Amino acid sequence: MRSIFFLSLAMLIACPADKELGGDSGGDGEGSPDPELGCSEDVECSAWQICASNECVDGDRNNAQDEAEPVSLETEEELERYINTAGDVDYYTIESGGGEFIFALTDAHDEVDEGVPVPDTFLTLYDPEGDIVTTTDDFPNGGRVNNMDSAMWAYLSQPGTYTLKVSDANPVKGKEAWGGSDFTYTLSVRTWGQATYGTSTFAEPFEFGEGGLTLTENTLYAVGVILEEPGEVDYVAVNFPYANAGFYVDGIEDLTGSDANPMVSILTTEETLLSQRDEVGPNAGVFYPNMTEGPVMIAVEDAEGDGGANYWAVLIIKALDQDSALDAEAEPNDAQAQATEIAMTEKENTNERIFFDGTVQGDMGAPGDVDIFRIHVSGEATVEDDEGTEVQYLVLCMNSARWGSSIAPDLTVYDEAWTELGSNGGTVDDVPNNRIENIAVVPGEPIYIEVSAGLDSLGTLDEWYMLKAYVASFSVTSYEDGGYSCPP
Repeated sequence: MRSIFFLSLAMLIACPADKELGGDSGGDGEGSPDPELGCSEDVECSAWQICASNECVDGDRNNAQDEAEPVSLETEEELERYINTAGDVDYYTIESGGGEFIFALTDAHDEVDEGVPVPDTFLTLYDPEGDIVTTTDDFPNGGRVNNMDSAMWAYLSQPGTYTLKVSDANPVKGKEAWGGSDFTYTLSVRTWGQATYGTSTFAEPFEFGEGGLTLTENTLYAVGVILEEPGEVDYVAVNFPYANAGFYVDGIEDLTGSDANPMVSILTTEETLLSQRDEVGPNAGVFYPNMTEGPVMIAVEDAEGDGGANYWAVLIIKALDQDSALDAEAEPNDAQAQATEIAMTEKENTNERIFFDGTVQGDMGAPGDVDIFRIHVSGEATVEDDEGTEVQYLVLCMNSARWGSSIAPDLTVYDEAWTELGSNGGTVDDVPNNRIENIAVVPGEPIYIEVSAGLDSLGTLDEWYMLKAYVASFSVTSYEDGGYSCPP
């Protein structure tokens, strides 16, 4: 579900500029020597080769940790290298005094000949003891960004020598490993100063720029967080650029080397909770579906209330497209006569069979609130059930607590006579939080959906949900088998 947020994004950080490729601790890039003359050292060979037994062969000199090539954080040097052979691994060392965030980036998106696989790198960072700090393939939250290959943020909590490994990502994805002169990449490693560093208070949060981190549409922003003391809460001030859009805060998937379980909250400037969840990064992000323009706060803490030198995380922050919020319920809609209509769009699946879908968002606007929705679609597209009766099939899918809401509402479906057709209770820990599959409905007749979080709901701003409805002329494949998608 992550990838929906990360298609064709402009990045806060710039891409490395195109450069003529040089050697990988191998040749000087001047071309192959005369094979009859042989070689005596690497510089006499091509950039992707080394000199072995007086012959130029594909390879390099940084294939093990004890052969690692030093990388300086001070010069921000951009290295131009190769995955020289299938299975080649390149190692680099980083000296750190401890207590600093770094950003490592590989760009392997060079053009290759037709029929040649596209270069794709995988990064692994080891601490001075040889334990994994983090890994990344593509963007560190598990999505893809169109102007970089592998991006890594990491916190170097202790002084010493860290090792960064660059390898071919294809075997990780079940594809064949490859290498050679076409598998080129650039590597840059630098310190990352955009981090909370130390305890922040709500009155004095981390601010990048005047008045907070100002978001731009279709841009990802990374902020490092270090929770040095037990019970510490760090705050990040954000300027949200427009109304009627979703606000998304994710993290890095692989937090192997951190002791933290990041719990992230989205708050108003009056400290009112809008959304909150733990395991941000390793287990999806936190979301608020309909942000207004202006200041907003992000709070980060360890879910167990712990802290220390190795309690760190990285926030990946994004404002979704302007006007991207789902259609909202129209209150009051507590009764059948007040039902909010869900706009349904007619579509065809890959088998040219007709279905309709529509989405809506709502909230428990008062203690014990109940929301009623109405669906009314064409009765022309139908299918016969087991008894030969013409029917359509209704599917409902809801997410709420999955993305940080404090509720997981129940769903009940009624016909026009208010006869119950089906129901299901929401569950906080389920993904999605609620769903109803393939209820047979009478073609062309209205369908009513009741959403209720129960009498215990408080009507607070963090009690929100997103609902998607399908009406199909066929029995829909289950969610587990990829039959349909859920919001957002």
